[in-house]
Amino acid sequence: MGRIQHLILWDVFLVPAVLVVCCVAERQYFLQSNSSTWEQARLHCQACYKEMVSLTPDNIQQLVQNLTSSYWVGLRKTMNNGSFPWSRWSNGDPLTFQNWYPGRPILSKPKNPVNIFNNYYSIRANDCGCCCTNNSKLTSVPPVTTSYGNSTDDLFTENVNVAASSTMTPAVTTKVTKMTSVMTRGSTFFTGVTGGINGTNMTSGTNGTNETETDVYIEEPCIAMLSFGLWFDKICSELLPYICYEDRFYGNATMTNKTLHNATLSWTRGPGDISGYRVEVKSTDYNLTLNHSSLNQTYDLSNLTAGTQYRVQVFPIKCGRDLNPQNVSFYTKPGVIQKLSVTNVSETSISLSWLAPEGNRDLYNIQVRGEPDLKMTTRTESALVKGLIPGGSYTLEVNAEVEDKSIEGDRRDISFYTKPGKVSNLKPSALTKDSVDFQWEKPTGNTSGYRVHAWREENNITSDIFWKNVTNTRLTVGNQSSGAKIWLSVVALVPDGSVEGERSIEMGLTTPGKVTDLLLVITANTITATWTPPQGNYEAFSVQLKLTASNEEVKTQNTSASQLSFTNLKAGVEYAVTVTTLNGYLKSDPETIRNFTLPLPPQSAKIDFFNKSHVTLSWKAPMESQGVQITYLVKYFSEFWNDTQTSETYATNYTFHELHAGTNYNFEVRVKAGTQESKPTETSQTTSATVRVRTMTMACSSSEPSICENSGERTEVLKNLKTHFGKRFSKNETGVDMVFWELEWREA
Repeated sequence: MGRIQHLILWDVFLVPAVLVVCCVAERQYFLQSNSSTWEQARLHCQACYKEMVSLTPDNIQQLVQNLTSSYWVGLRKTMNNGSFPWSRWSNGDPLTFQNWYPGRPILSKPKNPVNIFNNYYSIRANDCGCCCTNNSKLTSVPPVTTSYGNSTDDLFTENVNVAASSTMTPAVTTKVTKMTSVMTRGSTFFTGVTGGINGTNMTSGTNGTNETETDVYIEEPCIAMLSFGLWFDKICSELLPYICYEDRFYGNATMTNKTLHNATLSWTRGPGDISGYRVEVKSTDYNLTLNHSSLNQTYDLSNLTAGTQYRVQVFPIKCGRDLNPQNVSFYTKPGVIQKLSVTNVSETSISLSWLAPEGNRDLYNIQVRGEPDLKMTTRTESALVKGLIPGGSYTLEVNAEVEDKSIEGDRRDISFYTKPGKVSNLKPSALTKDSVDFQWEKPTGNTSGYRVHAWREENNITSDIFWKNVTNTRLTVGNQSSGAKIWLSVVALVPDGSVEGERSIEMGLTTPGKVTDLLLVITANTITATWTPPQGNYEAFSVQLKLTASNEEVKTQNTSASQLSFTNLKAGVEYAVTVTTLNGYLKSDPETIRNFTLPLPPQSAKIDFFNKSHVTLSWKAPMESQGVQITYLVKYFSEFWNDTQTSETYATNYTFHELHAGTNYNFEVRVKAGTQESKPTETSQTTSATVRVRTMTMACSSSEPSICENSGERTEVLKNLKTHFGKRFSKNETGVDMVFWELEWREA
């Protein structure tokens, strides 16, 4: 019972171990074939690796697959660290897992032989023995799987998961089932065991030795793992192969001071006693391998190619073997592009070209300075940059870059202006006989001013007027002759004059001079106009004929001659003739003259009514004047009374008033045309008479009394009297009485 109680006490001391996890490591195991004592084995493991192996349910499963004999592991009864017996591995890890060979370890010398095996392993179902598990949660981090070793070591790799618990219960991994022994009261079987415990024929190694032949108490035993995975306490001076482990080394290699042809490599110092480092640098056209034994973990690489990707591996060398390499990939700085130039400029884009830099490159960056959104990349030595403003000032920066954009070459820049836009709405305005005003609208985008060119065209021959630069959008071309054809071209400019906009051209004309010496030659139905042309340029003349009275246009006709005739006109009508000089769309001031066609006499004058004091007469318009308004002169004349009167009228009838009764009147009707009059149309009429009787008494005396009584004599006297009075009251030519009168005998 004493041994069993001691074992239980040992278990009690073992159980309250607090397990703390700080990390997840990828652990590598190395089987060392050179047989050594436990101390020698540990020293070798510490020198060339990290420590002797500490066992877990997981790594036992891996290790036993390659064991053919017993191997020292990192466990002994007492470590030189003041810990409890059998409480810690050689690396300081707590002992949280046990996989003892039955009856082992022998904790003390037995005083009374007992069935140790049955007493030790007959444990109740709920008692915690060597195969206890707990339900604590495991923490796992995926490892890096690459492993390195040398040709003399057998290497195994596992992921070490260390669980943390704040309780004082046993911290045993849950993956124990495959490697733990099966504890029963009868015959006990273990992984890799071919016989029962009671049979005393435990599996031996392949070398024929009995791995469990020692069955004596050892004061300070060391632990070996049998080829089938169970632990056995042995004398520490026994020569056995052993198992070392090392956590896979992960260093950090970095590159600094990267230039066109140089770079500085730095790396992390390897663990333990590192004898040196092997550096391998490779690219498509570069291969360098060197051994670096300096304790300084840096190396300056030189003679590299600009813009090239290099892959570097740094292998720490420990005990003649390579540890896991420190890897880094980097690009050297690309070179500077050459001969950057502008090949074409438009209003909104620019074309660039350049020569490739020295060395290699993958991309080119094109950036408009000050415009973060105006950038692009290309793989060729040319680019078309779009989205610019007409007339804008830009600086473009171009540099080479590597594929992963980790480093770029120095930038080369070029400044330029985009082509300014074309001015719009160029047109002439405010035209005079000796000048033309031109105006236009500013183009889209930017411009610093305009270059204008004015020239004159005459008889298909051009001559320059001026060239000048202006900043406003209006210009007067003056001191020109009438009817001159003036051309103006305008282009927008940029400050440095490197580019200019598309040219706008427009033609303007000074107004032509007016004609002089305008004359009219007239007949009753025609007007012929003649004039003297103006000086300067002109194309034609516009001749307009209007009726003056109504301002109605009769006809307008263009001619290049200096005269024009109008026919089929109305007689006695006033017309206005206007001549205007034409030059393109321009007109001179008009020149106008008015005159009447020759008048013709009216037709069919007649007396419509008369009485003692009134006479109404009417007539017809001349045939050539019908349909238009003309002026008539109506005149009467009384010879007896030596009385005359003339009146004007537009009508074709007229009434004279306040006439003398019994008086014969002569009437004339003429057509008046300005200062001209037609021949008259005549008629006459005697007004009704007011009869007044005048009696004359005549005394007849004769020497012959019979004569006075003679009727014949009286007739002769009456005749003579009528002749006498007829001379006073009658017209000589017509014989019409100027006034009404009668003479007759009346008996006394």
